[in-house]
Amino acid sequence: MNEISISLNGQLIQVPVSTSLEAMLEAQAVALDSVALVRGGEVVPKSTWSEVECQADDVIEIFGVVAGG
Repeated sequence: MNEISISLNGQLIQVPVSTSLEAMLEAQAVALDSVALVRGGEVVPKSTWSEVECQADDVIEIFGVVAGG
C-alpha cells in the first residue's frame, strides 16, 4: 500500500494515500467530538473531515475544544 508522510501536532506520521482527515484522526484514536483541526494554517470545518483527504507533507494541528465561561 502506498503511504504519504504528514506532520500531526509536530510528529511525522505515515498514512495510506487517499486517507480522509476523519479516518486519520480515528486511526490516531482522537475523540472527534471534542477537537478542532487546523491544516496548513486554516481551520478545517468538521463537516468536511470525511471528504477531505490528507495530502503529502500536510501540516495538521489538533486543538482540544473547551467550553466554559
